[in-house]
This record gives sequence, structure tokens and C-alpha cells, in this order.
Amino acid sequence: MRPTAVLRRRSSACMFLAAYASVTILCTLLSIVIGAIQHDPGTAHPLQDKAYLLSEKFDPVVNLAVWTGFAALYFARIPQPLRTKEHARALACTWLLLALPVDFVFFVLIPNPISLSPRDFYVGQFPWIYLIYAAVFAGPLAAQRLGRSSSSPARIPATAPSEIT
Repeated sequence: MRPTAVLRRRSSACMFLAAYASVTILCTLLSIVIGAIQHDPGTAHPLQDKAYLLSEKFDPVVNLAVWTGFAALYFARIPQPLRTKEHARALACTWLLLALPVDFVFFVLIPNPISLSPRDFYVGQFPWIYLIYAAVFAGPLAAQRLGRSSSSPARIPATAPSEIT
């Protein structure tokens, strides 16, 4: 009998917040570093900023790495038999369902230097924002898969090689 996936709410929420903060900081820093390298003074509107427009192409990869890493940390705290595909899917759905409204609040509703209008956020950043959401969802699935393959026992050949006499 397979154990059922029971999402650890507190742990998954803490890992979500840590991953969200990390990826926001990393992607913002990436944009700043690209701007500094290009000696670009920047603009007030992110979708007109050359450094931001270049950096957003790398954001899905950064997101996939961060969300996979934090999902691996989450799964490291769970007994091996509970690290199932179902558990990974539950974590992926939870994190995606948390990321959607959190993004809306922090990048659309709350005015800040990198906030956008809803149209700019969901249409102006196409396809990058949707690839980022795919990375948020894929992170736990990748972490579960990588954890499963790294913790599986070494395969022993069915037949032993014959001894040389």
C-alpha cells in the first residue's frame, strides 16, 4: 500500500516564502547587474528598461533553479516513502496557487519601483511570466524526480559475469 501525499502546510508555506523572496531578489539583482554592465541608466518603467527586458529572458531559468532547490529542501525533511509524485503535484499546485495572488499583490496592486499595470504584467511580459509560472509548478516535480533518482539503490546485474579461469 502506497502512503498518501499529505502536504505539510507550515513547511510548504515557509519554503514558498523563502523561495519567493530568493527568486525576487535574484531576478532583481540580475537586472541591476545587467544594467551596470551595459552602463544603462534605466528608465522609470520596467518594460522600457533595456536591462530588465534582457534579464527577464533568464528569469524562467532562475525560477526553475530556485523553486527546484527549495522543493528539494522541503522533500529532504520528509520520510522517503512520502516523497511521491502525488506529493510533488500537491506541492506544485499549492505553490502555483500561492504565487498567482502574491504576484498580483506585490507587482500590480502595491505601488513600488517595479510594479506594473495588470495589462503590462500579464500581457506585456508575455511569454516570460507564464514560463515563470510553469517553473514554479515544475520545481517540486523536478525535485521529487531528482531526489528519487539520487536515492534509488544501485542496480545489480541480473547475472553475474562469469569468472575468468
